[in-house]
Amino acid sequence: MQVKPYTALQFGEINVDRCVESEGDFFPPAKFFPMSTPERIDAERDWMEPHYILPKSQGGRLQAGVFAYVIRTARHTILVDTCVGNDKTRSFSPAWHMKQTAWLSDLAAMGVVPEKVDYVMCTHLHVDHVGWNTRLENGRWVPTFPNARYIFARTEYDHWMQEQEFAGLDGCFADSVLPVVEAGRADLVKTDFAIDDSIWLEPSPGHTPGHICINLKGGGKSALFTGDSFHHPLQVAYPEWSSQFCTDKVQSAATRRKIVDRLCDTDTYMLAAHFSGANAGRVRRKGDRWKLVV
Repeated sequence: MQVKPYTALQFGEINVDRCVESEGDFFPPAKFFPMSTPERIDAERDWMEPHYILPKSQGGRLQAGVFAYVIRTARHTILVDTCVGNDKTRSFSPAWHMKQTAWLSDLAAMGVVPEKVDYVMCTHLHVDHVGWNTRLENGRWVPTFPNARYIFARTEYDHWMQEQEFAGLDGCFADSVLPVVEAGRADLVKTDFAIDDSIWLEPSPGHTPGHICINLKGGGKSALFTGDSFHHPLQVAYPEWSSQFCTDKVQSAATRRKIVDRLCDTDTYMLAAHFSGANAGRVRRKGDRWKLVV
């Protein structure tokens, strides 16, 4: 299967691109999706290999990425999720500990300098979605995007304020969330918050209690940024498979099934947070299951 690389999408006057922090090998399927079986995974290899999952002869590991979406409208520059970040102590994942990447320079090369970002929208507050919210400056964590309003769902914020020891945070609340709030740059919003009539939130609980998806429409087209409601295209085929990191696995599965049913055989793009390569796709029926078509 040859998968074209990701290219920017146009929704009328709205441009959607992405800035990649990392991409490549992820977990073995059985580790990340405890409900999976080798037989069911094999049934989807015709559309997933080699880009979303490696052939068994090469180890069979899932493929994934960590990146931020960059939305540019006529009025605003918006980031959706901000990856892992640099210089941060991370004990749970050694690969994310004290990272040093060129992500911020890569973002500038796209024409997006920190001062020009108007909104940072976090689908949820796990460690790999908030890292570049802040950067280290003279020994202090300060907002990376000094003029932006950071959009956090209040339900999400309130939950993790009380549960900061959860492994999925790995210290990020203290160094990537609280400094933004303390700087007065955060807006704690309801899960139906809208920037305007082209970009608005909707609740998608399960992976985390206050997880949100982001709707976009323009030029007669539409997209749904699904965050970690879906970690991998396998969950398009099997929405009942929740990851080991979902706080409510039953609710997470119900949210995914609702999204699959809504998007199936429509022209709405699914833009997930970790799908590798040409991750912008549409959901299509495949027998009694579904697949992602790019």
